[in-house]
Amino acid sequence: MYIDDEELRELYKISSSEHISKLESELMTLEKNPQDSSALEEFLREAHTLKGDSRMLGLDDIETLVHHLEECMEGIKAGGELTSELCDRLYQGIDAIDRLSHEAITGAAVEVDTFAVLTSLMGSSAINSAPQAADDFFDELSTQPVNTEADLFADDDFFDELSTQPVNTEADLFEGDRSEADLFADDENNLFDTQSEASSNEADLFADDPLEPDASLAQSKQAVQTLPNPQSSKLAASPGDRDYKIDTIRVEPQKLDALMTQASELTVAKLRIAQQITEIEQILALWSGWGELDNTVLEEIEEAVDPEVLQPLKQFLHNTEQRIDTLGNIIVNLRTRANEDTTSLEIISDRLETGINGLRQLPLSTVFNIYPRMVRDLARQQGKEIELVIEGGDTKADKRILEEIKDPLLHLIRNAIDHGIETPAERLAKGKPSKATLTLRGYQTGTSIGIETSDDGRGLDLASIAQTAVKRRVRTEAEIAAMSESEIQSLIFTSGFSTRDRVTELSGRGVGLDVVRANVERLKGAIQVTSEPERGCKFQVRLSTSLATTKVLIIAIADTFYALPLEFIQTMIALTPKDIYEIEGKATINFEDRPLSITSLESLLQLPQSERKKNYLSCIVLEVGSDRFGIIVDDLVDRQDVVLKPQSKLLKRVPNIAGATILGNGSVCMILNPPDLLHSLRSGRWQTPVAAVEPTANKNRLLLVEDSIIIRTQMQRLLKGAGYDVTVAENGLVGLQQVQSQEFDIVLSDVEMPEMSGLEMTTAIRQNSEYDSLPIVLITTLASPEDKHRGQNAGANAYLTKGDFDQQLLFATLENLIHAHH
Repeated sequence: MYIDDEELRELYKISSSEHISKLESELMTLEKNPQDSSALEEFLREAHTLKGDSRMLGLDDIETLVHHLEECMEGIKAGGELTSELCDRLYQGIDAIDRLSHEAITGAAVEVDTFAVLTSLMGSSAINSAPQAADDFFDELSTQPVNTEADLFADDDFFDELSTQPVNTEADLFEGDRSEADLFADDENNLFDTQSEASSNEADLFADDPLEPDASLAQSKQAVQTLPNPQSSKLAASPGDRDYKIDTIRVEPQKLDALMTQASELTVAKLRIAQQITEIEQILALWSGWGELDNTVLEEIEEAVDPEVLQPLKQFLHNTEQRIDTLGNIIVNLRTRANEDTTSLEIISDRLETGINGLRQLPLSTVFNIYPRMVRDLARQQGKEIELVIEGGDTKADKRILEEIKDPLLHLIRNAIDHGIETPAERLAKGKPSKATLTLRGYQTGTSIGIETSDDGRGLDLASIAQTAVKRRVRTEAEIAAMSESEIQSLIFTSGFSTRDRVTELSGRGVGLDVVRANVERLKGAIQVTSEPERGCKFQVRLSTSLATTKVLIIAIADTFYALPLEFIQTMIALTPKDIYEIEGKATINFEDRPLSITSLESLLQLPQSERKKNYLSCIVLEVGSDRFGIIVDDLVDRQDVVLKPQSKLLKRVPNIAGATILGNGSVCMILNPPDLLHSLRSGRWQTPVAAVEPTANKNRLLLVEDSIIIRTQMQRLLKGAGYDVTVAENGLVGLQQVQSQEFDIVLSDVEMPEMSGLEMTTAIRQNSEYDSLPIVLITTLASPEDKHRGQNAGANAYLTKGDFDQQLLFATLENLIHAHH
């Protein structure tokens, strides 16, 4: 009895160990408290699942033993008594099941008398305790003809039921035509979830050792009379008599997320070490320039210097030359070791990140298998005939991607059924098969995965989309006229866009494809649509396989670094001013024989225009879905893998920014959001959510105390843009020292920081009467009434929580407190 399939064997190894351990645990609970109905139900659930698993894999002995464990417990549930003797027999059965599962997993033979254990579970207490009673039992049976083992237990309802339900193949064990993938789709904690109660015929179970009519009675007596005592049997002993190993460990997804974040931080360390190697190379270049003194210079020194001083000078120069050589050797060795360490760190960090990513990877079938039943029900509801074809279900993606892509795919499939696919009558009238085909496909391309939904329905109606866009003032007629087919098709991703005027259960409720696009972009992905009239429509979703790190191109604008995600970059080209012309007031170039709108990154980010020092322009062509546009930058610096730090909730409304990262030199770099840049290009400017504070001749001096370099840098830029003269401090202790050494109009501080918290700093400031009127604002994630009370007691004038925070509230609070202070 051995499971040949390696994957199923490993799965059964994990699940059976858990189920058997749970059976034993619940039985121990019941032995102490027989009235514990929850333990009884849990025992039956675990037994039922283990039985289904074993049945599917053809482990008949285990299945039969588990079935009789269930029978015993059902008797207890019906009002029977759970005696110590019965518990002994149940423990004996569990031990036998454990040993048989070990044999099925390893192939190593174990000493288990299955017939004896089964007899013990089925027999009365007299059979289990007294040989004489056993003789009486068989003497009574001897007056009845016994032909087979099945006849021996003919009174058992279990075998009566089996006699009318023959089981011929593994497929017969399951209802319908369920695939192996379906068996895993319902519950990730159970290996299999089947409600079938069919079982193998018990006579087949012992077919390897059939009892002949003449010998059956004697052999049965012998088997029962020699049944081992549960207290002394090997079966009753702990399974620990074989080597005990824990082969699998369950890990909570949150712990993997935290580990992934820490592993990703190695990328930053790797970049910093690479920067140090560059500095070592610079030192080495300086050293190599020293060299030996020129002979001419040495002759001039000999003529100019007193002979008495010359010898000591020569000795000094000789010693200096030796030291320089020694220093050079040290630098060369340091460079060699640094290069080796960098290579080693890169290998280790890449393997660690890849390994953790692998632990989080699940096949797309995990989410794909949700949709067949839904498509079937919706098709019947709509009176349509649809065949769902699933391809590439074995493509793997990060667990979080599967969780968050489920709803967007659900909406796309619903949209295809409601909008795209015709009724059978319509399809036949168009010369199409009455049954439509809806395809859900997954695939991998390099470091990205693609997911497509396509149908062979009516396709997108460009005229209807254009008419709706004008009607809803999404675009003007002039803008529609200048747009390509793909650009018009992309209008369906506009907020609130729908060509349907009536409300149905599937669409028309104000939640459109703009939500799908937003969800995809939140996963650092992109979505595009292609369509052919009467031939169907296809939605393509492209997602990065990693959510913790991203590949970016570092660019420079006025000596400030920014990062662009590589997945949005199509190419980079060099331009001259002669290549640029205008269409409707917008700068345009010819790219691949088509006009391409371009603009400077400064204008999109509303930065002062920098002076171009080069005689050419560096242009990056970005592709967002089916849209392309170009941005002009000062310099293309480097390509890097960076750790993506999400924006603080304090800055969630900042346009064009997807997050931030720390470069190898320790500086903070903003990661740009290409979809936002496209929006800025089309609209001409970003509508700022709050009115900027007008800068005054005398700027208000603000002290910003924040330990996170990411938030500190973003907040500093935001506050400076609002007209404040900002001084920063990395913790409360430094903040206190700044207050004591400088004058400020207001203090803005985090609470939880190293060295000294914001509360401690506020208390220390208030201890000096000189600062009684200095406004202090605390911003923190600590939002309980007790936390706010502690902030008030410390002397803070305002206590803002990050969970329900926006910029308007911040600016209003600062302005009001400063006004009251003055």
